[in-house]
Amino acid sequence: MMLNWKIRLRRRRDAFVGTPFGCLLRLFVGRILHGGDGNGAEELGLGLGAILTLLAMPGLLVSLLMFEKYGSLIRLLRGDGIFDPFTATVPDEYFFIVLSMTVTGAAALWQWDSIFLDRRDHTNIIPLPISLHTIFFANFSAILALAALFSFDVNAASIVLFPVAVVGSNGSFARFCQFTTGHAVAVLVASVFSFMSVFAMAGCLMAVLPASVFRRVSLLLRFAIAVVFLSMLASVFTVPSLLQRTSVASAHRIATLPPVSFLGVARTAWGIRDPFVTTMTKAAIFAFVLAALILVITYTLSFSRTFLRIPETADSGPLPRTRFSFSPLAPLHKAILGQSSQRACYHFVVRTLLRSDAHLQVISAFVALALVAAAEALTSIRADQFFLVRHMPSADFLSIPFSLSYCVIVGIRCAFEIPSDLRANWIFRLWLPPDDQHARPIARRVLLALTLPWLIPACFLVTLIFFNWATALLHTAILTASDILLVEIVLLKFRKIPFTCSYPTFESHSGVILIAYLFGFFLFTDDLPALEHWAVSEPLRTLCFVPLFAIALASLYAYRKQMLDMDKHLIFEETSPSAF
Repeated sequence: MMLNWKIRLRRRRDAFVGTPFGCLLRLFVGRILHGGDGNGAEELGLGLGAILTLLAMPGLLVSLLMFEKYGSLIRLLRGDGIFDPFTATVPDEYFFIVLSMTVTGAAALWQWDSIFLDRRDHTNIIPLPISLHTIFFANFSAILALAALFSFDVNAASIVLFPVAVVGSNGSFARFCQFTTGHAVAVLVASVFSFMSVFAMAGCLMAVLPASVFRRVSLLLRFAIAVVFLSMLASVFTVPSLLQRTSVASAHRIATLPPVSFLGVARTAWGIRDPFVTTMTKAAIFAFVLAALILVITYTLSFSRTFLRIPETADSGPLPRTRFSFSPLAPLHKAILGQSSQRACYHFVVRTLLRSDAHLQVISAFVALALVAAAEALTSIRADQFFLVRHMPSADFLSIPFSLSYCVIVGIRCAFEIPSDLRANWIFRLWLPPDDQHARPIARRVLLALTLPWLIPACFLVTLIFFNWATALLHTAILTASDILLVEIVLLKFRKIPFTCSYPTFESHSGVILIAYLFGFFLFTDDLPALEHWAVSEPLRTLCFVPLFAIALASLYAYRKQMLDMDKHLIFEETSPSAF
């Protein structure tokens, strides 16, 4: 009987996929998941299972940490017998809501360009005997299906594990079901709202702006949305306590804004009847319905205004191109880049970074992270540290340029791994010999040229305004040496011309590399500024940085010297484990 049921279900699925609507729906879902830019670059090689696993990992890791927290808390309160999970979990519930919105929103931002139909779809689909209504509803259904899939996947682990950690061993089955229902409804609604909001804003731009203007403005909008999501993620440490400290009127204004309002959805599902909770729930429902309505309207307008007029428009890059090729830095480039091959590769890398939407998107995400980290450091600085104690900067003040430089350097380094158009790398294959050693010098000069010229003067001037000449010089010198050392570390095994090699293969140690980058972020933005703060208090102490940087650079040089010659050859296909 079970076999017959499976056979009937498979036949119905095959019959649905065989229809024009079902075939287009399957096509559009795969197109969104695997990109639709048509730039010829090979995909990263991650299947649907790997993508869903990566999206589910943040919720899984945080949920596992909750077992230790609430296990110790319940043991501590077991003697008194007082533990109200619906009150004690409010900060963590808000954290899960924000986490679900951030991860789902990040996935929506990454699929920003592939969510709407483009020139390739118009060329392949319009000549087919399929109505425009079928194309419209198939792509719109694909958007809704992806919103549901991402929302469930991001929150699947926390929906099961978080209630188990909180009330699994200290409550009845009815209380467990009640807590699980409230948590699941809140995080799922918040995730879908985040997904719809991102594409509602994209649809608004497409419905209002010309296609050429939209492509350039959309990059700025994605950057602003990324800053909002990261700021929202940083708010998990302040918003729950702020709601308790602030006045009733201010608390009501804060509570009606997403994502705080989605706390009301969870508390309403938990059976808490309170005017304040009712206000939050109504605000969350209104925001959800408004986002859905705007998504439907703007998608309809953008489909009729943009997709049907694709043959009338021309492709354009995310940034405008200048008509003049003259550069005032040309003499400097000739002095720094002695060989013509280095100059050619250098200009190729810089122009690709500034003209490619995919690479700018990666860099803008890291810049958004840097701005949020800098804002967090600024908010932790007291006014008296700026205006009263002028001779001694705080560690938080010193950490701001370190955060900016780390995120920008690592962001550009990550963008190097994204191929631009592998069909065109034959130029470099024929031109550069396999034993060419220019890959790392070119990448080094690009990283330094896009970081130091604007960061070093800004660091020196800002420090000089608030403090003195000696402090500004020492701070700028330490930052410059630190950035140079960081560039050497991230390019330790680099042996490719950026954008000309296939994606690095997904290895088992990729998670370790990610953890290493996270560890490096905290080391570079917390420990190093703290050491500099200790050294700047007595200027002679800054001499300790000289042997530290010298030993680090000498170690990197010695490591490269002992590398095999085959590990130094220029590559265009990533077949070995990636050094990135």
